[in-house]
Amino acid sequence: MEAVSGVSEYVFAQEPACCMTLARLCLLSLLIACCVIPDSVQADDSESRRSVPEAPLFTGTLLSTRGTTLDRGHMVVEPYFYSTRFGGLYNNNWQLQSGTTTRTNILQTYFIYGLTNRINVEIAPQWVRTHAQDESSVGFGDFPLQLGFQVMRGRADSWLHDVRIWVQETFPTGHYTQLSPTKTGLAGTGGGSFATTVGIAAQKMIWLADDHVFRYRLNASYGFYSPVTVQGFNSYGGGFGTEGKVDPGSVTTLTVAGEYTLTRHVVLALDVSFQIANATRFSGITRVGASGDPATVGKGYSKVLTVAPAVEYIWNQHVGVIAGPWFSLSGRNSAEFFGVVAALYLHR
Repeated sequence: MEAVSGVSEYVFAQEPACCMTLARLCLLSLLIACCVIPDSVQADDSESRRSVPEAPLFTGTLLSTRGTTLDRGHMVVEPYFYSTRFGGLYNNNWQLQSGTTTRTNILQTYFIYGLTNRINVEIAPQWVRTHAQDESSVGFGDFPLQLGFQVMRGRADSWLHDVRIWVQETFPTGHYTQLSPTKTGLAGTGGGSFATTVGIAAQKMIWLADDHVFRYRLNASYGFYSPVTVQGFNSYGGGFGTEGKVDPGSVTTLTVAGEYTLTRHVVLALDVSFQIANATRFSGITRVGASGDPATVGKGYSKVLTVAPAVEYIWNQHVGVIAGPWFSLSGRNSAEFFGVVAALYLHR
């Protein structure tokens, strides 16, 4: 299983348009190269898979991205539910300060399909509800579309890892600008930016004594985002008469995850994730916020360290569940949060 950002505050990137265009051309070239991999290479991978002992049952951890693609014609559906409380803010000195308490509920469903044994396509529509005091905001979030490519398959008798690379484009289908001034403090349901993210995921299983198995994952991703035109109150801040352009900051995320089989059906899981977001730039007019103070747009350079322990229960290779908390341990210029995440794993 894997989770997409949306529970914590929206973070987006700042890249010149020419750099983003060049990056997208490079990504397109990568996609074409992966799509024309010779069948002989795929046959070698199939031989490798046959030499691996029967694998234990896992759903995958709450936050990490899998290191393998689905086989051709196979499909996975994963409904995720997040319930999160934001209660404070880590300042520039890594100190926690109190703030307005908000609660966010997100229902996001992943649909993953194996186009070939080496290429998967994935979508993950999401519905977002944010509540603070007597106000609430409800709507569909931004829409991610992802392509994943298998570049290496490991073997049980080798140090080689399963390695998958992926490219994701997030379309701005959520509400992000001209928000209600009576709902100050509630973010919109989207960021308004076309977001491009590239990532790599590696995983390896280790067979231990008494038929226990430990699987670990290493993930790294980098996201960059198109400029956003905003008016009034918006997902980045703003106020009465705010008008201008936001250049969101790029985001780098590193995740280390592990799963340990207690029994054939019960698995302990843990994610540790560290995210760095560059500062958001704003050009335009800010004017006045809802309280009468000067309005602000965006935030500075930020970091956040989060942890997500969980328990998996797997009935068979087709059905499993996972649930656990997800919370921040420390941060800089970022939100403090505590949430609960639950997901259902369905494989056909």
